[in-house]
Amino acid sequence: EATIGLMKTSASLLRRGGMLYCYGPYKVNGTAVRSNLNFDESLRSRDASWGLKHLEDVVAEAERCGLKLIKTVDMPANNLSVLYRKQ
Repeated sequence: EATIGLMKTSASLLRRGGMLYCYGPYKVNGTAVRSNLNFDESLRSRDASWGLKHLEDVVAEAERCGLKLIKTVDMPANNLSVLYRKQ
């Protein structure tokens, strides 16, 4: 899966203290605003492996790879900036 690859590759390339910045729509606590849920449905209709990721799952994968969540920031259009630091 792309998320697993992103986290594993980032963890292998970043130096200790290095930062990974991610941006986009996520499901948080299992839900999202209607427009993002519609986008999720559209993506999944094209490919079942696509769609919005649950932020909690992405953070857990990052932590398994040695990346610690530093901060999330609400952004325009119901997106999030998500910042991780390599431990």
